[in-house]
Amino acid sequence: MAYKTMYNDVIFIEGADNRVNVKGNVKYKFGSFGSQLKGLDSVKDSLANQAKSQGCNCIIEFKYGQKASCFSLDDTKWYGEGKCGILSDEDYNSMINEINSK
Repeated sequence: MAYKTMYNDVIFIEGADNRVNVKGNVKYKFGSFGSQLKGLDSVKDSLANQAKSQGCNCIIEFKYGQKASCFSLDDTKWYGEGKCGILSDEDYNSMINEINSK
């Protein structure tokens, strides 16, 4: 079963889920200078806003991490991506209950 979290009313699923009606893709691109100071919350915030702007309430196949810059050893930048989609109210509420029971 895929790991699920909630951020800014959007459910993030680190895997596939056939209950999701996929509408598009979301992607957090590398930031500019100082982006290494940002964290996973910045990635999720950007992706959640992108998903909401497309009328979506979840992101599946959520992938994220850090990549080191070629120009500096201490300049690591966050990235994230996934597919945004819509869960039915019933499935959305069921997943929220599952997340909150952990």
